[in-house]
Amino acid sequence: MGIFDRFSALLKSNINDLISKAEDPEKMLTQILDDLRGQLVKAKQQVASAIADEKRLRDQADAEYKQAQDWERRAMLAIQEGRDVLG
Repeated sequence: MGIFDRFSALLKSNINDLISKAEDPEKMLTQILDDLRGQLVKAKQQVASAIADEKRLRDQADAEYKQAQDWERRAMLAIQEGRDVLG
C-alpha cells in the first residue's frame, strides 16, 4: 500500500467516524416522524380533493342523466301528439 492509499484510507475512516458521531438517532427519528406527518397531511388533502371531485362529477352526471330523461320524455310526447319532425 502506497502512502497515498494509506492517507486516503485514513481520511475516509476519519470522515466516517465524524459522520457517525454527528448522527443522533433520536434526532433522526424525530425528523423522520416530522416528515411522515407532513406526508400524511398532504395525503389527507389529496384524498379530500379526490372525494370533492367525485361528488362534483357524480352531481354533474346525475344532472346530465335527468336532462336526457327530460328530452326523451319530450320526444315521446311529441311523437304521441304527431308533432315529430322526423316522421
